[in-house]
Amino acid sequence: MRSGASVTAPLSAPGLWLTGLERGLLLAGLALALGDLAGRGLARYYKGERPGPAPAPWGVRGSLLGLVGSAALLATALAGPGLAAQLARPPAPGLRSGGTAEIALIEVVLFAAAAALLRARRSGAAVLMLTGVILAESIRSHPEGVVPVGGALLAFCHLTPALLWAGMLAYAVRAALAWRHDPAAVQGVIRLYATAAAWLFSLVIVTGLIAAVVLVPLGSLFTTAYGLFLIAKAAIVCVAASLALVGRRWLRRPSAAATGPALATRLEIAALAAVLAITGILTVLTPPAKPI
Repeated sequence: MRSGASVTAPLSAPGLWLTGLERGLLLAGLALALGDLAGRGLARYYKGERPGPAPAPWGVRGSLLGLVGSAALLATALAGPGLAAQLARPPAPGLRSGGTAEIALIEVVLFAAAAALLRARRSGAAVLMLTGVILAESIRSHPEGVVPVGGALLAFCHLTPALLWAGMLAYAVRAALAWRHDPAAVQGVIRLYATAAAWLFSLVIVTGLIAAVVLVPLGSLFTTAYGLFLIAKAAIVCVAASLALVGRRWLRRPSAAATGPALATRLEIAALAAVLAITGILTVLTPPAKPI
């Protein structure tokens, strides 16, 4: 009989794409909820005259979106436990059959608690719940399956800035559209985001490179599905970074701010959404590295 460690789901398996989509939905909700809260906090640092109130936060919507994604993951794992185990290779130490159902259940509870806390205007406690989701995803992640303990820490340090980058951008664009009749305010809020994004991008790149070294031996980079999807993700991250640089150049043109955020900044959102979608697929592909 083949060992469980050698049994992996092929790319043609419909459940693979469904589970990847569900996890991408979970990540999108998490980015929208956590990043939106961070973006609203960042907008408070704008010291100029405000043309109107800042956009209302979408933290509840993001939490509910994440709740839908995690609930779908739980249902899929319960309906096909065998496939769920195949999609969780290598499994993290201590998680039976990869722990997909168990982790998804925890995330359902955390997202529901975050939504309830945000409705009650207890954003600090909600942030703790959302951070718990990142921690749960880090424990379930591939790096943890390859390098116990250190892998979860690496995944947490990679996911957190990536989600904040995407969510803060979404809020900055919403604020810029709401204040588009005041070019100075638009430039101010986009400049605040751009400064934060530069630091977040640096963390994403450093931790992403370390994760790539851990998960994909150099010889497997172009010969495995995981390696090819990782290359695609890296390419789109570079596109997003280039669009961010174009958006910063746009800040030097005061007359352009009257139309709202630059087209490059809006396209950056699409690029980061694609990154989250590919990340969802990567979570269900088996990396070529062997567990330590």
